[in-house]
Amino acid sequence: MTRHALSGTRVSVFAAGLLMCFGAFQALFAYLSSVSAAQDPYKSRIVKATDVLAGPPDPSMTREKFTTVLLELLDLAAAITPDQPYGQEIRSRIDVAKDLIKKDSIFNDKARQYLSFAYRMMTNGKKYESPKDLEEFVTPAELQEKTHRYMKGLVASTLQSLEAGDRGQTARLLLEMVLMTMTPVTG
Repeated sequence: MTRHALSGTRVSVFAAGLLMCFGAFQALFAYLSSVSAAQDPYKSRIVKATDVLAGPPDPSMTREKFTTVLLELLDLAAAITPDQPYGQEIRSRIDVAKDLIKKDSIFNDKARQYLSFAYRMMTNGKKYESPKDLEEFVTPAELQEKTHRYMKGLVASTLQSLEAGDRGQTARLLLEMVLMTMTPVTG
């Protein structure tokens, strides 16, 4: 009888262990689902906003619509920027730049300076530089094609870093898209 009671205790302990493992797996699954759901709104917003930059040309595009797209990318960059290091300061600089863009235009030099400094804080001091590939072109159509190809690559990299959970990289790439759009091309 003692042996039977002892094996019953083992079964109870084993069953309790299984229930705990099952509970842990459920909690992990719920967490992963919530992380995925939390990133999904960012993903859909990024896809929608970057469609203007990486998608086919839209003949109905106006300056106001384009400005709205860049402001959305800045909103996303600010929202995704991790708190450490300099997160609050980066968001503050992005907010100032957004206000300057709203009051003036996307080519506001002060706004670009604020965003450039935010970029430097994101990259441990590295300055934003226009892609070298875009400096060599013969015709405006060639520049447009090169820019479109480069932007598509940036969008793909942004979505990959978002799915990988790298918020810092995602925010940096979003800010890079805006800076690339605001920075005059010299060729």
